[in-house]
Amino acid sequence: MSSRCTLLCGFLGAFLIVASLSAQDVRDTIGPIEKQAQANPITPENPIPRRSFSVAPTYPAEASGIGATGTVSLVAVVDETGRVVEIRKAREPLVLTQSGPPANPASLRLASEALVRDAAGALRRWTYDPPAKGPIAFTVSFSFKPGADATSSQSTTVTPPLTASAAASANGGAQVAGQPVRIGGQIKAPTQISKVQPVYPPIALSARVQGIVILEATIGVDGRVTDAKVLRSIPLLDEAALNAVRQWAYTPTLMNGVPVPVIMTVTVTFNLPEAPPAPPA
Repeated sequence: MSSRCTLLCGFLGAFLIVASLSAQDVRDTIGPIEKQAQANPITPENPIPRRSFSVAPTYPAEASGIGATGTVSLVAVVDETGRVVEIRKAREPLVLTQSGPPANPASLRLASEALVRDAAGALRRWTYDPPAKGPIAFTVSFSFKPGADATSSQSTTVTPPLTASAAASANGGAQVAGQPVRIGGQIKAPTQISKVQPVYPPIALSARVQGIVILEATIGVDGRVTDAKVLRSIPLLDEAALNAVRQWAYTPTLMNGVPVPVIMTVTVTFNLPEAPPAPPA
């Protein structure tokens, strides 16, 4: 009886651990167990242990919709029993689209987030032999492409998370006080809280012109757009796009707790209204 109870408790404990881990988000910063793992570097005496179970991540619909290929690198933290107990992004995912019209930034962001989500979802289920000295941390990279199974590789190199200053440097150099920081890397796009729709120019309606205008917007410390310029033009629609974007507002972007201006790419889509049905003959 006691052996059955012990076995049942073991299964329940494993289930609770997996359930708890599945609820965790992928970290952007070093977690408490990874901090412990820093005292146990990967060495010939303490190598990455043998993987005893693994599953391949699925290719997400968000990436399939734009035909995206991508690489996701995650830091896996494995405890003394061989379970993956923490996951951190080693770097921002690299996402590319196949030849054809470029995907808009929102679609790319959704594909990027989905690739990280599905890569982490698979990694959470992996198990390893107990390490010689745990916990330990190492990098697992996943490669995705349409129509093929995802592949993975492991590396002993563990990239530290970017600090705010390093993130600014990675986006075009050290930040100068008061100068906008370009969105990307560890600098996340702010959340839009106000969006004014563009007014369709009558001349563009008459000419049956539609499409997507791509702009670069500068967002001030208060979250309001302070400047905008056209990157990809549709001449009859540019001014309407600029007028709309200049009225948009976002949540302020913080670096080290201080609001900073940022530069980001935005799109404005113009779709012609459907023509009214022809009157009956």
